Amino acid sequence: MEDTICCPGETLEMSTELADVFGSLGREHGYDDIAAEFAPYKEFKSTWRRSGRSVRFQISDYLGGADREVLEDFAGSLYERVSRGARRSIYTPRLTSWLMSREFLSRNQPLYLERSRNLSLDHCGKAYDLQEAYLSLRDQGLVCNCPDAVFNWTVRGNRMRVGYCSVLMQVIAVSSILDNAAVPSFVSEYVLYHEILHIQDGLRPDGRHHDKEFHERERQHPRWRESEEWLRRLAVRPA
Repeated sequence: MEDTICCPGETLEMSTELADVFGSLGREHGYDDIAAEFAPYKEFKSTWRRSGRSVRFQISDYLGGADREVLEDFAGSLYERVSRGARRSIYTPRLTSWLMSREFLSRNQPLYLERSRNLSLDHCGKAYDLQEAYLSLRDQGLVCNCPDAVFNWTVRGNRMRVGYCSVLMQVIAVSSILDNAAVPSFVSEYVLYHEILHIQDGLRPDGRHHDKEFHERERQHPRWRESEEWLRRLAVRPA
């Protein structure tokens, strides 16, 4: 097995354990040349290369603090995909529990923000304050309290992708194209509302993020129809 390398924030012990877990399970799957190391991806993802009985893994370093059982679950799921083409979810109960834990969030949220180049890292924009919009949504009873969520305007103004979030990292981004006095404040509030709903839904391994039930909740916003119309207009021309 090749030596592993340590990413920022990872100890040699963590990297050695990762290599040991993937090496042990890899041999059970018929591989004899195995390497696994942490990689500083922005998002939670992992990649691999396989050639004959050789396999190389680059594993998200957000898993650096996970215990051995979580790593074994994750490695087992990846080997099922690599060796058998299985499409089962990688999100086992133990992995899901770790990813949604406060320990995972406190460890990785600052690192995720550091790697997010398109975030202003500020909820206060030129025209509107996303923190105030969140408090308004909460006071209206539209969202629950989200003490760990971080709200940001984007650096680049995107007219098509006006909002996105990382459920794992509790980070929400709203396009700075909406931070404009010419655009009513309820539009950015509505986009923020949409993303907070995803945060509240938590991890969805089935990938069904915008099902019928989600859209029904989305339309509880009192100005959803006006907001959608504004977003359609902004998609075809600048504000």
